Amino acid sequence: MSYNVGDTICNCTLLQKCGEGAYGEVWLAHDAIGTRVAIKILYNRNRYSERELAGLKNYKDCNHPNLLKIRHVEITDNAIYYTMDAADDLNHGNGEYQPDTLANRLGKYGRLDGKEITDMLDGLLSGLEELHKHGLVHRDIKPDNILWVNGRAILADVGLIAFEGAGSLVGTPGFLSPRVLEGNPAEASDDFYALGKVIYCALTGLAVTEYPSLPIDVTISMDANLNKALRESCSHPIKSTAEFRKLLNGKSVSVPSEPKIRNPFPIKKLVMVSGIVVLIGAFVYLFIQQQKMAEKHIVQPVPVDVEAEKKLTQQQNIDHDFQKELQSNVQTFFRKSGWLDNGKMLPFLLNYEVMDASLMRELITGGSGNPRLQPSAGAYRKTVRISTSLEIKLLGMLHGVHYPDFDVAKVQERQSYWKNRADIKLMLTTDPVMQAVALDAVIRNGINKVLEHGSFRGNEEAELKNLIYMRHALLDPEWGKLQFMSRNFH
Repeated sequence: MSYNVGDTICNCTLLQKCGEGAYGEVWLAHDAIGTRVAIKILYNRNRYSERELAGLKNYKDCNHPNLLKIRHVEITDNAIYYTMDAADDLNHGNGEYQPDTLANRLGKYGRLDGKEITDMLDGLLSGLEELHKHGLVHRDIKPDNILWVNGRAILADVGLIAFEGAGSLVGTPGFLSPRVLEGNPAEASDDFYALGKVIYCALTGLAVTEYPSLPIDVTISMDANLNKALRESCSHPIKSTAEFRKLLNGKSVSVPSEPKIRNPFPIKKLVMVSGIVVLIGAFVYLFIQQQKMAEKHIVQPVPVDVEAEKKLTQQQNIDHDFQKELQSNVQTFFRKSGWLDNGKMLPFLLNYEVMDASLMRELITGGSGNPRLQPSAGAYRKTVRISTSLEIKLLGMLHGVHYPDFDVAKVQERQSYWKNRADIKLMLTTDPVMQAVALDAVIRNGINKVLEHGSFRGNEEAELKNLIYMRHALLDPEWGKLQFMSRNFH
């Protein structure tokens, strides 16, 4: 379903599309009394809409000036709609509306000065304190999700909010802490880790992928307290807003101070002279190091956990690497099977009727003469006895998350699109939905053969599992990325 300027949704008139992703859109709108609001439209796609709705439910009791205010929620068969406070206009009415987010500020101004960052953090920490007080964690703190409403810094995007210790691996690469990447559920310290990375982006104007490098004109002596908060929040867990505020005030936390040792010998003069020598030596050393770093046009902050950074670097490339591997496997299969040049199969897919997993399970366990997995494989007559173990194995392949249902409306929309195209061969090389439809037809035909024979033959079991994996990854990219990570991250 598409939306246009002037459409009315939830008694709001759409004014301008502000963002669009695979699972929804965000619009600027006017409500019934003319107040400017933002409205998020999330397509009803099973786990994604359910996760967003869960985040909204978790968030409903949080009320704070530095947390985004949700005004109205409406749920239909097709989508979840909710309205919220709109961000200020970064262009101040001069030209097209641009949401005043930290990401947009950095894109426009390069970076923020120390006072702007400190003021922003003061508000965000107050909002986080309220969130954590309710036992919740945000899980997606980043420049895109920090905005200003009426000049006040606000923590936005509630879709991933979950109770501490209960969430799965979600978030944005670069802002995920090493402990979360290791598979641990998010806790408050992981929000503070992400906030430290936000400081890095705001202070340097660089993308989070550049961490821990600093431009030559940003030294560790500038905005020392912010730099301290950045380094310490990204090197060891910060447990509370109070601890984070201590860092912003230049105080260390979580690192015990060295015990003082009383010197029994009266050698004050020797200590004084030694101190002066050491101080002079330190200045000379720092001067030499500064010259060396200036020649390289970069200044590095204190060393960080190499293994953690390695994992974060891998995380940056996850989308590209995952999609590259998936598409390579899918297209290799279609090429070897001859589907790309099959004049009959491509038109067949344009009229293919998808079947939900519950009906497939019912047909697999059906009685004699059942047509089984029509329409892809023809009628099946039960000429052999099907063992319970075989049916259980087939059901296990399809059970629950391993065989997610299609969005029927989306499939029909893609089929209609390709019916009007001359270059139909591109359907199986460019359209993930139709690729999944084609794999579904092959899977259903393969299951029919197994049922007809009463057993798996040759490599049928492994081939079916591989096809089911590819179909799932096409329909559910987040699941696919997690599987990719589990195989490739060590």
